[in-house]
Amino acid sequence: MQLAAAGARLALCDVDMQGLAETHRLAQGTEKTISLHHVDVSNRKRMNEFALDILEEHGQVDLLINNAGISFTPTLFDDFSPEQFEKLLNINMWGVFNGIHAFLPHLRNRPEASIVNIASLAGLVGLYGYTPYSMSKFAVRGLSEALQSELVDSNVSLLVVYPGGIKTNIIKHAPDLADNQREAAHTTFSKSALLTSDDAARKILKAVKKKKNRLVLGNDAKLVNNLRRLLGQRFPAVINSIFSKAMFEGTQAS
Repeated sequence: MQLAAAGARLALCDVDMQGLAETHRLAQGTEKTISLHHVDVSNRKRMNEFALDILEEHGQVDLLINNAGISFTPTLFDDFSPEQFEKLLNINMWGVFNGIHAFLPHLRNRPEASIVNIASLAGLVGLYGYTPYSMSKFAVRGLSEALQSELVDSNVSLLVVYPGGIKTNIIKHAPDLADNQREAAHTTFSKSALLTSDDAARKILKAVKKKKNRLVLGNDAKLVNNLRRLLGQRFPAVINSIFSKAMFEGTQAS
């Protein structure tokens, strides 16, 4: 919304075209300023086609935001299937790679360009009940930090963002939820999320303008990240005591 309000031309992609249409409506953009594209970010061929579609339609790419992601509800490692791990990693990890692989050559052609990779608090510390999600976000962190070192002398800056809880629909759309559980789980998650999506977007865009390479978003993310440093060997036990009841409460009651 904020990019649209600033006059940016946007190319938005998702597998959910109905959701994209709603975003387009809220942004109050026109077909000339906002284009909508049905894209599965885990499909490398489709992502490469998407990049070419944007160049044809908009003429240039100056900012890539890798934000697509899914999460399962809190579940212990033994209860996750390999297929669930694979599904999540295909979107959260390979989707980021595919975006960079498709767009970086075109971003290099601009006088100045930026990449934003949305990681998570779960990319700073492994979160109880979120093993596949944490695995994917640590991968995003590693990719981002390694690539930042390669881009030091280039025209492309890369910001990696580590948000805590943001009031979005990520839990509402969790693949492992039954339809009758979605609203209750979403409500429980929203109560614990400290940031609105507008607040998060404003801070991210501010960091992009300043060419920052790292942004920890939200007091919850900062607190847990600091606890990790302070507690050392005791950290897993503390995280267990904090998250083991609270994070399962909402999904089991719904």
